[in-house]
Amino acid sequence: MQRLHSLNVLVHVLSGTIGLVIGLVALFYKNRSQQHSRYGRYFLYTLTVVVGTALLGVLLFRSSSFLIILTLLGGYVGYSGYRAVRLRESRSSMLDMLITLGVLLAGILYLLSMQRTSGNWSPSVVYSTLSALVLVAGYDLVKHFWLHERLKTWWLYEHIYKMLSAYSALLSAFSGTVLSQYKPYSQILPSVVCVLTIVYFIWQQVRKRSILTGLQPGRRSDKTGFYSTN
Repeated sequence: MQRLHSLNVLVHVLSGTIGLVIGLVALFYKNRSQQHSRYGRYFLYTLTVVVGTALLGVLLFRSSSFLIILTLLGGYVGYSGYRAVRLRESRSSMLDMLITLGVLLAGILYLLSMQRTSGNWSPSVVYSTLSALVLVAGYDLVKHFWLHERLKTWWLYEHIYKMLSAYSALLSAFSGTVLSQYKPYSQILPSVVCVLTIVYFIWQQVRKRSILTGLQPGRRSDKTGFYSTN
């Protein structure tokens, strides 16, 4: 069992490290649709391995509270970010909504279990991470059931936010593990940096879209200026 645990940790760490590098490459190619899509898929592959090995760690071995909550957040925002660019302005499926509700329920049950135990956990990290998960999942539910027509054109902003949030989860897990002596700052600061990055790229995209709209009055352009995929 110890050998299996060591192998699982090794695969988890290697996949996460590779994912961090590939995520930067995908971001570098943000204005080149073919390359961005290719490396974006590679990033999702590594994220899937990271989430899968983390779940094995949760089910079979002792795992930290930070790992569990980041697994929920990283896995969900990665999936939802992928679905945002695949669906674009189409409504999400009921399977998507079942996954969203399942993740929310898992997060709530996890928080309740942590509050009932006296384990070593950082409320500032757990609450902030869980809040980010609730924010994204809640938005997806509201968009699907009530405000799809009003929010459907935001798909690119959703993709930017969710994929960079998935990257933030990987980075926070990496930093929190490597620089464990500086917790909780080593876990929180990467998230702060990624949030600022998200704000910058969304602002940049809003600016590009407003310029396109100004150049083409009365017409809706499908050229987002960020990237597209089939």
